[in-house]
Amino acid sequence: MRAKPRLTVVGRETDRPEFAFEQFAQHFQPPLFRVLGKYCRGSEQEVEDLVHDVLLRALLRWGELRHWQEASQRAWLVRVAKNCYLDRYRRRRSEEDRLQALFRLQEDSDDGGEEDELWRYIEVADLQAVLPYLPPKVRTTFELYLQGLSYARISELTGEPPGTVGARLTQARRLLRELLKETAEARRREGPRR
Repeated sequence: MRAKPRLTVVGRETDRPEFAFEQFAQHFQPPLFRVLGKYCRGSEQEVEDLVHDVLLRALLRWGELRHWQEASQRAWLVRVAKNCYLDRYRRRRSEEDRLQALFRLQEDSDDGGEEDELWRYIEVADLQAVLPYLPPKVRTTFELYLQGLSYARISELTGEPPGTVGARLTQARRLLRELLKETAEARRREGPRR
C-alpha cells in the first residue's frame, strides 16, 4: 500500500490536499488584515472584502503559489493586497469625480440662481442613495457613465444612439435634483457646513 503524498504548505505538512489552500488562507489572513487595515483605516467591511479579493486571486494561482517559499508567498500577497486596494480606491475616486461632474453639468435651460446654489449642499453619498429611484434605462445609462464609459461605448452596450445617451444623462441629473431638493434645502437651513 502506497503512502499518501504529503503537501508542504507554508512550512507545514498536510495529509489532505483539499485543505492545503484553507490552511494557507488561515495562516495569511491575520497579516493581510493588518496590512489592509492600515490602508483602509477603520473600515472593517472594506478590509474583509479586500482580504477576500486577495485570497481569491491566490486561489486562482494556487497551483503555482503552493510551491513557493513562505517569504515569497507573503511578498506576493502583500503586493496583491496593495494593488487590490489601489484599484478599489481609483475606481471609487473616479466614480465620485464623474458623479460630481455630471451632477454639476449645466443644462441649456438652467439660468443658475438659487436652485443651482442648493447643490453645493449635496454629497456623493446622497446621490448614491437615490439612484435606485431613477427609471431603469436612465439608471443603467447613468451607472455606465459612472464606470467611465464614453457615450459611444454606452451607446453600443445599450443599443441606443449617442444622443439618447446624452438625453438620459440629462434626465438623470434633472431627476436627481428633484429627489434631493429637500435634502439640499434642509442642509442650507442648518447653516454653513465646516
